[in-house]
Amino acid sequence: MIVLGMHFLESPEIKARLIDIEYGDLGPEELENKIRQMYLEETGQLFEGKIDIFHSSDAKSESIDRSYYDGTAIKISNDGQEELYVISQGTQGGDDWLYNLKSMLAGQTAEQAEAANEFVIEAKEHFQVNDIKTYGLSHSLGHNNNTVSYLAFDTFDEVFSINGAQPNYYELFQVDSKFNYAVRSEFNIRNNQEIYDIKPQRLNDFAMQYYQDKEENIHQIISKDDPLYAASAVRGFFTLGNVTMVDTNPDTPGLRELMEGIPDDVVKNFQGLAIDFAVGSERGGTYGGVEALIGVDLKQFEGIDGFWSGVGFYFTHSSEIDTMIRSLEEKVPTLLDKLTPITENSEEIFGSLYEAAYITKEQKDVMIEEIAIIEQELQKINEAIGRNVNIRDSGNPNAVFGGDIGAGLRIYLDHVKAIMESVDRIKESGILDNLSAITESHSISELLSVMSDGKKGYLGTDMVFTATKSDGDLIKVNISAALRMYQQSIPILEAKASKISELEQAIHDELDASYKDEERKVRDEIDQMEGSPGTYKFLLSKHGYYPTFSKEMKKISVHEIFPPLKHNDFEEQLAELTKTVETGYVYIENYRKSIEDLFEEEEQLSQLFDLSRRI
Repeated sequence: MIVLGMHFLESPEIKARLIDIEYGDLGPEELENKIRQMYLEETGQLFEGKIDIFHSSDAKSESIDRSYYDGTAIKISNDGQEELYVISQGTQGGDDWLYNLKSMLAGQTAEQAEAANEFVIEAKEHFQVNDIKTYGLSHSLGHNNNTVSYLAFDTFDEVFSINGAQPNYYELFQVDSKFNYAVRSEFNIRNNQEIYDIKPQRLNDFAMQYYQDKEENIHQIISKDDPLYAASAVRGFFTLGNVTMVDTNPDTPGLRELMEGIPDDVVKNFQGLAIDFAVGSERGGTYGGVEALIGVDLKQFEGIDGFWSGVGFYFTHSSEIDTMIRSLEEKVPTLLDKLTPITENSEEIFGSLYEAAYITKEQKDVMIEEIAIIEQELQKINEAIGRNVNIRDSGNPNAVFGGDIGAGLRIYLDHVKAIMESVDRIKESGILDNLSAITESHSISELLSVMSDGKKGYLGTDMVFTATKSDGDLIKVNISAALRMYQQSIPILEAKASKISELEQAIHDELDASYKDEERKVRDEIDQMEGSPGTYKFLLSKHGYYPTFSKEMKKISVHEIFPPLKHNDFEEQLAELTKTVETGYVYIENYRKSIEDLFEEEEQLSQLFDLSRRI
């Protein structure tokens, strides 16, 4: 396994678990407790130092927010030493996937990598530190962000990742001015677009050599089954650093060979489509990206459901239809030139997925058929445009009017609708669900499951110990869950015992003591009446004061009886409640002892239980 220079978080296992847990967007206190718990499990010791946390959502930089970068900075201090760990999250939602397309595939932006650098600068200001060892931890897109930031801006001292998206030399060409200058000088190119004409292998070799001095500070663990590992075989991506490869699914072939088998011109065409989409989306989001590809803003067609609605639309939007048709005339042929080589390789792509058992034969056939239909519909759009151009050139106004309406309706009602139906059939085939096996191989949890030394393993991000029973069978115990139960149950039992004591005191105060207090008040009143009977003369007023009042109160004698308090014996109920606490302690301790007996050779296990209560 990899051994890094990271002092506090030394093992790759604890770093991998921390990266995965950070996806939960925990509050600072909960995340700190998780870090201390994992540190205890991995090292057998309590971390006695200080942990401070700062999240990117609290950063002031507008560019961090605008880029959708998501990260957490953790400053760890102990015995006069300080280290800063910055976890950059991977792809989380639609905005991140759009960014992936624009940055890693098209190489048109590196906003999140720049945001990662800005976040580190702001985190250091927040923690009031400057000269501090800074480590980047990441997964997926986060590795691309951290590594590009490190290569371009020296943001980190070291970078560690799990199943990372590799840096892209087209992306670095955009963001690293020194690399940009070096590429221009080496390959004698005049503008940025010409970089895509350089043979990928030459550019790959140049980038590897240019950044070789930083390679020793980049550390990666990658599953051979990770789809991003497969994607890194295509043009643009290059892999730097010390890489440990892990086979998380030995019975399933990876996708790397499939990607390596796709011709570079196919990848280049797909990259060209991604670039067009990226440029358009910068101006108008997803609709802008679609418009950049086909020259049509599909929102213009909303509300058209037949001929007469199309006629009405034409009268109010004739200039827009004219612009649309001319844009289609320009864009669709180019789009087809890029799409056709891709569809021509669909048999190889989806046939390989079928042979690898990622998809069924029916799903393979659906994909190949529907992709071909999409290409055919685009060709029909192209033909409709060609006929419309001939009508326009005739000079007949009536013909132009009818041609424009006909072309617009045919494009929308026939061809666009057919394309959308193909997309729906692809979704209904269930292929996206089947491909979940691929995405699972991208997860940290699956990779952690094989990071084991025989006895110690992982279930999700929980640590699992394996013991052998007397009959030879294996038994697995989730140690993390056991420690959590022990850690959380004892305080609950202690709180319950405290509540029982409070109840017992309340019974005494509210019943026994209160009854005695009321009895005392009555006795005091009796003593007062018997000792000073004259002061109670007013009690005789009911016998009348007039015409003469000669009555006096000579003596008062009270014959009191105080019956004992009934229904105040709660001893049995209190005993039952106390017994539940005692039973809980016995259960927890027996549970602990059973686990310790299973792993009696593990001397630090008992210490783990004791120390876990101090977190």
